[in-house]
Amino acid sequence: MGNKRVVADSSRCIGCQTCMAACIEAHDIPGNIAAPRLRVTRTYEISAPVACHHCEDAPCAKACPTGALFFDPKNHRIGVNEDNCIGCKSCSIMSGFGGGAVSVATTQVPVLMGDVRVGSQTKSFVLKCDLCVDRPGGPACAEACPTKGLTLVDEERLAELTAERARATIENEA
Repeated sequence: MGNKRVVADSSRCIGCQTCMAACIEAHDIPGNIAAPRLRVTRTYEISAPVACHHCEDAPCAKACPTGALFFDPKNHRIGVNEDNCIGCKSCSIMSGFGGGAVSVATTQVPVLMGDVRVGSQTKSFVLKCDLCVDRPGGPACAEACPTKGLTLVDEERLAELTAERARATIENEA
């Protein structure tokens, strides 16, 4: 079984960015950064979310010198270990999916001495789709999409969807 991923049906996307808002909300928890792990892109009259494809060969994870990105066989995805991120952006450069599928953000985090805050420091975070594996309902983006244009699929289902779309294209051209 291959990795899972969230796929977008651009014919259903209305560009509302509800998926991005749901992603921000899902990650707005202590120890995480409230930022979307996908981006809605627009080209002419078409819009669609772009997110990590959780590639089997994962060039982003191979480029990471610290293991902040890793293959997670339990959840069939490329996982993130935020504690290991040093902000080098090698992952973002090597990701084959531009437009924000993998990016790096920085934020200020407290420096503690015991339970006392003694200052703050800059911390880098890899921002990429984590498939909301800790969320019982699955990916927040897919659940929130008002047009049901986002779906969590495995490689087998992706092949079926690709074949269905190819057949539809052929039928429309005939």
